[in-house]
Amino acid sequence: MLPDLPPDDRLLIRTPRLDLVPLVAADAIDLFPVLDDAALGRWTGEAPPPDIETLRARLVVWETRRAPDGAELWLNWTMRRREDGSALGHLQATVTADAAAIAWVVGTAFHRQGFATEAGGALVGWLRGSLGVTVIEASIHPGNVASQTVASRAGLRATGRVLDGEVVWVLERHIVPSSQG
Repeated sequence: MLPDLPPDDRLLIRTPRLDLVPLVAADAIDLFPVLDDAALGRWTGEAPPPDIETLRARLVVWETRRAPDGAELWLNWTMRRREDGSALGHLQATVTADAAAIAWVVGTAFHRQGFATEAGGALVGWLRGSLGVTVIEASIHPGNVASQTVASRAGLRATGRVLDGEVVWVLERHIVPSSQG
């Protein structure tokens, strides 16, 4: 069974330098300049949104927080630097009954500053602690060493599986059998 969708105030995730704020369509204004960068497509496989209205239309769908068929939670956050509120990128978690597929995009101007690692670790912790997710996966381009580092620091490990040219990384809760006695 799908976990209950927490109210937006329970979706806020705070780290020492970041606020991961539930994404809303109005965030397109702040996210467009961050995502309007062809260099990001090297790893995401996507072209930048052609204009702010196209991005806003995508965010309207994400803001619903549910897949159209209701089978998944679509949780998305705008990554904001706490000191000034600037948008640095976004995070996603597609949640099913007890599993989540996660992804992150950080603007190139903010690379190599530890923001993705900080946000990714916080997201993994929140999914496990707040929703009880037991399996967390991320699909990462085999050449994206930075995202591999983020995943590794969040506790995920590379598997032998490849999906659409990306290596699947996974973190699973291991259940320790109770002693018989």
